[in-house]
Amino acid sequence: MKCPRCGKEGKATGKTWKFGLFDGEGYTCPACNKPFSAFYRDGKLSHTVPKAK
Repeated sequence: MKCPRCGKEGKATGKTWKFGLFDGEGYTCPACNKPFSAFYRDGKLSHTVPKAK
């Protein structure tokens, strides 16, 4: 999963959760050292938080 801030490859933190109809997954970017979340619906990426530039 690419970081929505800088575009570098992020690392999964192993944290997952349900958020309504979405499955959330936590990531950390080793380049900018900030966390971000990806939300999937029906197995497909829906959006990231923060939003991609």
